[in-house]
Amino acid sequence: MSAWLIAFTGCLYFYVSLEQLYKGNTGMFIAYLGYSFSNIGLYLLASK
Repeated sequence: MSAWLIAFTGCLYFYVSLEQLYKGNTGMFIAYLGYSFSNIGLYLLASK
């Protein structure tokens, strides 16, 4: 998987997390924020 695709997916997860926070759904906000944070590590591995 290419690094740019992982970064793009992480950005999408971050956007969805902010949308969930705006809607007042704190649990899903934390879940999607965790998904976006985990993509940072995947990006670092893929970009080597």
